[in-house]
Amino acid sequence: MIEESLYFSSENVSLEARLAYDDSVQDPVAKVLLCPPHPFLGGDMENNVLTHISRMLADHHFIVFKFNYRGIGESETDRDLQEDQKLFWTNSTCPVYEEKIHIDCQAAYRTLTDLMNSEWPVYVIGYSFGCLPSIQLTVDHDIPKLGMISPPINKWELKVDHLCNRRQKKFFYAPDDFACSEQDIHGLYQQLPEPKSIQSFPEADHFFIGKEPELASAVTEFLVA
Repeated sequence: MIEESLYFSSENVSLEARLAYDDSVQDPVAKVLLCPPHPFLGGDMENNVLTHISRMLADHHFIVFKFNYRGIGESETDRDLQEDQKLFWTNSTCPVYEEKIHIDCQAAYRTLTDLMNSEWPVYVIGYSFGCLPSIQLTVDHDIPKLGMISPPINKWELKVDHLCNRRQKKFFYAPDDFACSEQDIHGLYQQLPEPKSIQSFPEADHFFIGKEPELASAVTEFLVA
């Protein structure tokens, strides 16, 4: 597996990213965008879940793009993140910065689409808060497959109408997840049209520590099928 470092623009800032792939593969299955969790909850592209998924997908002939939101890692920022963090820990949300996260995901999608062959399909995987901009991407673009890992439906609203499309979608969750209760995710799932699927990881929690290979394998199977 080869992993290249690169930078791309989102509005007026430069964001860091990594592109993982097997250089021996001439015709990859698809390109995959990984959207990280909330930065103020430890979300970045080096996250344990995204790292395992990226490696396994590259081994299975995907081109994988992961990145850091503005102000995280080596990504530039145009905001005072200390103030954003204060707002987040006071109100459990920081809407202006979170809107910037959506903008960064849109920029990442456009960058990945234009990389290499623009005719190859782009799939999207969101983890935790990353599910929110991932869902919006499927509204705005032709994305055949969407995977959502531990969508934080106990904390943020997931717009059901945005998921009521004919894209292939799959939820991956842990029953004891503090951000994604089993009852709520099944309630959401029941409202959605086909094609859809859902998979539980009973011994995992929101962070999937120790369960990363199992989760990465399930995500890979979903995208390969």
